[in-house]
Amino acid sequence: MMDMRLVQQKSKAFIDILTSNDVLSQNHITLLMDLKLNGSMRITEIAERFIITAGAATSMCDKLEEQQLVCRIRSKEDRRVVMVALTKAGEDKVYEIFTRIPAQKLRTISDVFRQVNDLMSQIVD
Repeated sequence: MMDMRLVQQKSKAFIDILTSNDVLSQNHITLLMDLKLNGSMRITEIAERFIITAGAATSMCDKLEEQQLVCRIRSKEDRRVVMVALTKAGEDKVYEIFTRIPAQKLRTISDVFRQVNDLMSQIVD
């Protein structure tokens, strides 16, 4: 249990390093990273991911859109469906965030997280 708690603390510290000295909140930066991984997301998916209301997710996206980091794309099939995606500036922001950590350390961290995830999947799934 102690090791698990320490990993959680270190993971939080890692996120703090990635998001330190930035005008965006950790949630905004996490959303940018999620969009980078997923390509685009609906507001309802963002709300579920952050366990917030759709209105709060819309507000998060509003701030990122004001900074031209994301854009909204309406579905041609159903105009009620709005997708949120990174802009070129958003892509650049995600890249800039990860340049705060040397590439080799990022690779090592990624490898370790992948191993921990695989082990946890064997237990939880």
